[in-house]
Amino acid sequence: MIYISSTNRELTEKYVNFAHKGLSGSVKLSPDDVIKTKDCDGVVFFGILRGTNLVYRWAVENKINFYYIDRPYWGDTRKNPYYVKIVKNNHLKNWQETRPDDRYKKFFPWKINPWQKGGREIVVCPPSNAIAEFFGAKDWLDNTLKILRANTDRPIKIRNKGYNPLVGYNDQGHLIINGKDNTPPSQPIVWENVHAVVTYNSNITLEATTRGIPCFTDPHNACAPISETDFTKIESPQYPDREPCYHSLAYGQFTGEEMSNGYAWKVLNES
Repeated sequence: MIYISSTNRELTEKYVNFAHKGLSGSVKLSPDDVIKTKDCDGVVFFGILRGTNLVYRWAVENKINFYYIDRPYWGDTRKNPYYVKIVKNNHLKNWQETRPDDRYKKFFPWKINPWQKGGREIVVCPPSNAIAEFFGAKDWLDNTLKILRANTDRPIKIRNKGYNPLVGYNDQGHLIINGKDNTPPSQPIVWENVHAVVTYNSNITLEATTRGIPCFTDPHNACAPISETDFTKIESPQYPDREPCYHSLAYGQFTGEEMSNGYAWKVLNES
């Protein structure tokens, strides 16, 4: 049996409803009820808040196939065609498959610029509070800054994206938003001044690499295949061929229609 975990949130319930429609015979339950089931062959859920954090952990611990839905690598989730990334048995697609370029050509919005090698600054993008809590990355920023400062004298700018709510757990163990971070967002990045972007899992790596800015990422990043993951090498960025990675990612995000008509699940289950 395939179970669909509800989101307990009106704004996001439509995405799991697309999945429910596209997976014939699936059953939709609350997160707390999903983890009580004994006949689960696969589970679909959106995000890691409001109880889906428990579904994620439960699926991993019990070796149950899961399909994780969240905001897309690029494109708009909140209006038609309702792009989302869907990842089988992972939080994001941090590996590179050999895929044709058709979806990339159809959906990819950015021009790919030549690699830039003259920038001076390092832009550091830490994980959000929710991601840091769920994946045990609360010390990521401090540890990363220590490594960078030991290996370069370049100026380092820490980027705050602006929306980064505080999180905690309720009595049921649900990871929930429980406060507001009032730190103002950073000024826009002046890309021509950037030597490299350093980040945990942020999608900023897609924009950066298309602009020709090399990236240093945790392995937990969609652009890890085209980035350096050893931060001690901050003075020696990688400049690989980027398009094959984008081709792969284009086969990891889907529209609401592709979820509803079954195409998304067919692609995910063939890889």
